[in-house]
Amino acid sequence: MPPLFLPPDLTPDEFLLHFPPDMRALANEVRALVKQHLPASFEAVKLGWALIGFYLPTPGKSKSIYVGFIIPHDDSVTLGFQHGILLDDPLHRLLGKGENLKRVRYFSFRSLDDLQYDDVAACIKQARSEEHTSEL
Repeated sequence: MPPLFLPPDLTPDEFLLHFPPDMRALANEVRALVKQHLPASFEAVKLGWALIGFYLPTPGKSKSIYVGFIIPHDDSVTLGFQHGILLDDPLHRLLGKGENLKRVRYFSFRSLDDLQYDDVAACIKQARSEEHTSEL
């Protein structure tokens, strides 16, 4: 968990320095997977939520579309989707249904091996469509 008092303008790399090296490496792999499948996306650290949000620009609009988030923990990394409830999840790997989350669904990764599933990439690709996103 990062310290309570961090500078408000941290980059994602600076934010991740506050986590164990293995989780930092895992979070960076998740970031790379998101960037691979959402190449137009950009990241922003949200300290109040202790996460890295990823967004898509909206041409001709002043607001960006909030797609989802990456949350590093001491023993895992979460990849979540703002409108994950709308994503196809045929293997039922998305978590959050039984947690009183209305829209958000997420994956929890404990190792690099967890990223090898095609359904993770498929969910990231699905999340870029407008019906699965929200404007900020």
